[in-house]
Amino acid sequence: MPRALTSDGRRPMSTSVTTDVPSEGTVRHHPVHRSAVRRLAGVVALVAATVATSAPAPAVDPKAPAGRVGSPSWATGNGVLTLDRGDLAKTPQAPRGDVVVMQSWEYLQIPALRRKHPGITILMYKDASAVVKEAESATGRFPAGMGYDWVAAEHPSWFLRDRTGQIIEWSDWRGLYPMDIADSGYQQTWARNVLAELRAHRWDGVMMDDVLTILSHDTVGNRVSTRIPDDDAQYAATGSFLARIGPEIRRAGYLAVPNLSIEWDNWKATLAAWTPYVSGWENEHFTNWPGQDGRFSGADWRWKFDAARWLAARKVPLLAVTYGPTGDRVGQTYHRATWLLSWNGRTGASVYVPDELASSHWLPAATRSAGRPLGPALERADGTWTRRFTRGTVAVNPTTESRRVLGVRLAPTTAVIRTR
Repeated sequence: MPRALTSDGRRPMSTSVTTDVPSEGTVRHHPVHRSAVRRLAGVVALVAATVATSAPAPAVDPKAPAGRVGSPSWATGNGVLTLDRGDLAKTPQAPRGDVVVMQSWEYLQIPALRRKHPGITILMYKDASAVVKEAESATGRFPAGMGYDWVAAEHPSWFLRDRTGQIIEWSDWRGLYPMDIADSGYQQTWARNVLAELRAHRWDGVMMDDVLTILSHDTVGNRVSTRIPDDDAQYAATGSFLARIGPEIRRAGYLAVPNLSIEWDNWKATLAAWTPYVSGWENEHFTNWPGQDGRFSGADWRWKFDAARWLAARKVPLLAVTYGPTGDRVGQTYHRATWLLSWNGRTGASVYVPDELASSHWLPAATRSAGRPLGPALERADGTWTRRFTRGTVAVNPTTESRRVLGVRLAPTTAVIRTR
């Protein structure tokens, strides 16, 4: 997703590299700061769109309810993000969680998910800021609000261009072309198309990816848009989009859950300004940058934790997403425990997305439950945190030194979830 600033104001190095691939087809390779469109070419046999019209609106299922108004109540604090082909089939435990985010063409999975968990929240993935050249071969559905070819034929002015007129393409995720999201026509079309898909089946809402507060993506040829040339312009454009789209989705009875690119120095002002527009938030890279060594510690851990606590105190759901290897149980426990420290026991979910394509998305260390919180998280003098739950205790050491907590020695940036 976005490149982030470090706590001292510097942008980290290597923000556009991808993870190393040991063998072809075994590992999801997502850019270090790229959001969850991941591996579009591998999702359900995507092919290039061949018509210059947007996909027709799906027929409305008369048995499908309008959706949910307001904030859902999520009892386990767990969820899954299943955007690649076969993810749901490899994750039969998905209905055990509170929320599933999946691609629009996976709607055939909705009845089975609801039979197994009638209260589950099912969100459709849509990119808010960009279009792609691919469509799903059988249905013509897009992982965005519309298709590239339709925009090129009907509204080419919506493409962001540089001063020579060249269309901007993101280089950290080739094939995605950012739009002028402040354009009222783009906003209207995005909302109309997404609402038509939500109404066609029993979706609860939409997860809106690439809701950017800064120019988070590098571009092919380092091209700079004339309409959104800097971070301030990006922030204003995104604010315009959310102010219109979020309330429109919610008025129609659906959840609007953007994937927000907050940073260490803008998270509180951004959440305060934009939360009234939406039903909740997703935030990626909750406890680490994937593909880079180390987990967040110190100030970098603290601002992520504080943002999660800020939302929990206001009963605003947060999907806290971390990416990493299936075998990294230490990282999964650190992610889950950090989330549990912030959780209000009713809203939001922690989500761990494994790198490996063959892996289930329901991993024991990443989904472990300690029950409901019995009180607030407590910070100790040595920089560690603990919290009591109805069925256990959680301890997190976000420092760079080993600490003794709950009778055990915790290495730097590790955690323990003790259950009874």
